[in-house]
Amino acid sequence: MTIQAAVPDRRVADASSRLRLKRVFLLTLVLSLTTCAVVAVLVLLLGTFTEFTGKVLTTLGALAVHSGIAMICADCRERRRWPLLNLVALLAFGVNFVVLLTCIWWPGWFGETTARAAGTTGALLGFYLLAIPCADLYERNVRKPVALPGLAACVVALAMVLVCIWEEPTDSDAFPKATAVMAIVAFSFAHTALLLRVPGGGSVDWLLRGALLCVWAIAAIASATIVWEIEDEFWYRLFGAVGVLDASGSLALLILAKLRKVGKVEKLQTAAAQLELCCPRCTASQRVDIGAAKCGVCGLKFNIEIEEPRCAKCDYLLWQLPERRCPECGTPF
Repeated sequence: MTIQAAVPDRRVADASSRLRLKRVFLLTLVLSLTTCAVVAVLVLLLGTFTEFTGKVLTTLGALAVHSGIAMICADCRERRRWPLLNLVALLAFGVNFVVLLTCIWWPGWFGETTARAAGTTGALLGFYLLAIPCADLYERNVRKPVALPGLAACVVALAMVLVCIWEEPTDSDAFPKATAVMAIVAFSFAHTALLLRVPGGGSVDWLLRGALLCVWAIAAIASATIVWEIEDEFWYRLFGAVGVLDASGSLALLILAKLRKVGKVEKLQTAAAQLELCCPRCTASQRVDIGAAKCGVCGLKFNIEIEEPRCAKCDYLLWQLPERRCPECGTPF
């Protein structure tokens, strides 16, 4: 009896601590923005802008940006979405915030080191976003041959970008070119991971293969342009044409996936398009539609999804089958 009571108490305590952490980040963000606005208004009205005022404004802006990023990372960890990536991101942005404050206050306001620290913040944020699609595939334990190289490409590209930011410029442009190519590879892996998350099957597969081919064709063309400094007009026309095909294919994939999702609800065979539930807030029993709905008593919003298992190749309904193989086309599942 004691153990059973302790588990809910522990869960409530964990949830309360996470809510307190969110509240701290939100209050820090609001206070930073408010103070920054007050200081900026006083400077504009009184006309007493000094180096100290600039340092204060820059510090408050940095605090607001890093508080917002930390809140996003903490929220994702709470929802158990890419926990390892967000833990690394929290540590990296925490170290970056300390470095940025040091650069703001020690060498002088908005000097060269401050600009480099601000560039580091942008690089961390950009590669964090690029790593999310591959981290999602990895943590769902699917498409690891794409997820692992994609994450490795993000780490290597980030390290190379940081070297370019903090190292003194040299006469050789070999390393900056290699950095640009590595960043293109990381972006292409992220784009590939996003496309692979789109539900496939049937006529969507050929479109997916075509879109992936365009993604890596663009990467190859852009990399060749950087390395060999190609200036031919037809080359850039080819680059634009492949880019249009890539954008069109990616959008078409998303639209078709949405249509397939709607179609699956319309042709439900073994389940109804409505269900009975008890509202978790007011405990009122009611029947609600699949999709976006809300409680008819207290207004609590729901988002309910129901999907029958179907063959990825021929869309045959896979329900109550004697073996894990589609009887229509023979595809195992």
